[in-house]
Amino acid sequence: MWRRFAVAGDVRSKKILGDVYSGKSLEGAQSAATPLEAIPVDNVQALVWYSLAAHHDFSAYQTPSAEEVNARILAEQRLPEIRARMSTSNVTKAEKLVAQTFEAGSAYDLYRLGDMYQKGAGIGKNNTKALQMYTLAQARGVGEASAAYEFLETLMSKKEIETAQKNADTWQPPLPPEYTGKTNQQKELERLKRELQEIKMAEALKAVSDIDVELVQRALNALGFRAGVVDNKLGAGTRAAIRRFQYSTVARDFNMDEGDKQAVVTGVLTPRQTVRLFKDASKSEHPMSQYVYGIMFVRGIGVEQNGKEAVKWLEKAADDHDLAIAHYALGVVFRDGTTGLNEVSPDERKSALHLARASVLGYKPANDALRRLSFEYTRDIQ
Repeated sequence: MWRRFAVAGDVRSKKILGDVYSGKSLEGAQSAATPLEAIPVDNVQALVWYSLAAHHDFSAYQTPSAEEVNARILAEQRLPEIRARMSTSNVTKAEKLVAQTFEAGSAYDLYRLGDMYQKGAGIGKNNTKALQMYTLAQARGVGEASAAYEFLETLMSKKEIETAQKNADTWQPPLPPEYTGKTNQQKELERLKRELQEIKMAEALKAVSDIDVELVQRALNALGFRAGVVDNKLGAGTRAAIRRFQYSTVARDFNMDEGDKQAVVTGVLTPRQTVRLFKDASKSEHPMSQYVYGIMFVRGIGVEQNGKEAVKWLEKAADDHDLAIAHYALGVVFRDGTTGLNEVSPDERKSALHLARASVLGYKPANDALRRLSFEYTRDIQ
């Protein structure tokens, strides 16, 4: 209901949509068709609707009511807070949606968009875009656009003016969503792909429970979460370290309140948190975690099988840190090859090099693997 009225130009509905998407509680909203807690926070949409409300123009309409003026003021006050939550890329995305909304509107909306570009109000300041919009608006009979064009033109270079004119000549209004969206067949194919991916990932995540507590403790210690003595036991110290790690994953999530963040802190890692732990520890240059993370990609433990990623992390552990077990794992990978994404083909030379290095470093299983590789190579020659 709010969206329908907002699209029709009701400033109060625009502001309410900003409230809804930003997670702000609404007074008198108990009768809403969709419970507000069921609507996920979407800062991009919140910024879009707050911007549209904050820059709503009353001059072309009848005298606004006090409620309408108040809605515009409150929306404008919310803009800095919403922007502070967002990344630069998401702010840019929201500004683009705001511009598209005005471009799809009336000739007067084009003039207002030009004014916003000129002032840097609600969207990034851009005189070339402003002059383009003024050109479009005055060609459609908006008198204010002519005066604005003449003033802005004096502040711009010849090249900027030519660019604005060229853009105006080639401009086309945005197509309605029904013409830019995906077909039902495309949507169904994407849904089936997602379901298949979810099934694969569910199977991969089940295997995470087989990872030894000892490896988890080492990863926690490597990241500074102080799991204490590595004893392969899920004791109080390890649980406390897990809680610290869990909180760190949501500490800077501005879409969650403190209660939601504390709900994540359980002292027991979920499969996805376990994957995150080894990923973070691997990026921090912890060799054993790099080995574990590489093996996860080899076998599809918690992640989708990916030969390229497997070799990447195993090589970091082997080449950068000379970890014997990582050399052994690479020897096996290059001996047998991998399946799944980005398959790695067998390479006997690389396999022999890594197995030999693992053997030199004292990893005993590498001795048998190296002898077997040598035997198979000799047999193939014969």
